[in-house]
Amino acid sequence: MQTAMFKEVDFCGIYLSPFFLRLAIAGIVFLILHWCGDRIALHNYVWNRAVFEAALFLIVLSLTVLYF
Repeated sequence: MQTAMFKEVDFCGIYLSPFFLRLAIAGIVFLILHWCGDRIALHNYVWNRAVFEAALFLIVLSLTVLYF
């Protein structure tokens, strides 16, 4: 069984880590979730908004790393 080799992403002549692509995807998904949370006033139901958003971003990033 062969293991998958991660390849660098070539973006306009700059080689980026594969993690950077996952980080960008997670950032976009997080911004969408953040916008939806603002629309329904989710911050009224959490104890500390900054800690909640940091945890949400880490959850989205870990799911992105696991599935992409």
